[in-house]
Amino acid sequence: MFRSTRRPRGLALLIGAGLLALAGVGVLIGTQTISALLTSSSLPAVLLVGGGFSLVAGYLSYRVSSIRLLSQLQVISLSDIRAPTIHASINRLTHRMRIDRPEVYIARLGQPTAFALGTETLVVDRSLIRLLTSTELEGVLAHELAHLEGYDSLLRTLAASLLRMVATLVLGIVLPAVAVVSLSCWGLSLVLGRPVRGPRSVGSRLRRGLRKVVMGVLIAPTVALQAYSRRREYAADRRAVAVLDDPLALARALEKIQRVNEPGRGLVSWLFPTRERKTDRTPLEQVFASHPPTDKRIRRVRDIVRDSETNNDLGQWRRIEIN
Repeated sequence: MFRSTRRPRGLALLIGAGLLALAGVGVLIGTQTISALLTSSSLPAVLLVGGGFSLVAGYLSYRVSSIRLLSQLQVISLSDIRAPTIHASINRLTHRMRIDRPEVYIARLGQPTAFALGTETLVVDRSLIRLLTSTELEGVLAHELAHLEGYDSLLRTLAASLLRMVATLVLGIVLPAVAVVSLSCWGLSLVLGRPVRGPRSVGSRLRRGLRKVVMGVLIAPTVALQAYSRRREYAADRRAVAVLDDPLALARALEKIQRVNEPGRGLVSWLFPTRERKTDRTPLEQVFASHPPTDKRIRRVRDIVRDSETNNDLGQWRRIEIN
């Protein structure tokens, strides 16, 4: 004999009515809470204090994480005696960019790269110095100094802190609304004798849409910050071109770094010029990438240099707004 899996109709009606009652209570509490918040005269002050606290917390986190990162990398200060050419390049570039000279450290980062940290620190990988010529290395240094000039890492950290606060506030409103809608849909499904889950349940499309909204709120700060980072990479490239004696050196440096970082390639990659590169990113990878595709950066650098040569203003160092 087979046992029936259908719910007793009376029990389903009772549970459905209870869920609808809970949803009604949630609506009453939610509307009263939102009304009280909107009519409260202290709301702007609360938001201002919350924003200020987020900025302070973000700045403190930034300072602590910068110090921790330097200690974890086991960096070594790069003195003038050990690397006079690098320091000469930095002195020349900082003078043209009218910024303070940063502290320069060398580390083993596992790949040829360099990065700016805060407003006064520059870290260079050992292999990058061996890979690039002096002019190409100066192109990379100019790019990183542009990040220091724009306070990019600090502003990104502060923006992340503010966006997290905003996302938390939005979730504080959206999640209770999602809970109320879900309770209502489940209750109506039980009362009407429909499945609680699946496409035949009440409000299935609405609930799927609300889940997408919640996921969007969760990932929106990350997407916005990564888009900001990609934009700043282009801006730093443009700024570097404006202060370099050999602007195309940055493009050549990016090409060398790209070849070395490709899977299955290395310092001897120039021996295999016909091998196909895998540079295309999926749409999802493009959205969450912190850097633009290197090929696109190289093309943009070459376009900027070509346009500058056409306008006869290459070599006239000037302060470019890199918004």
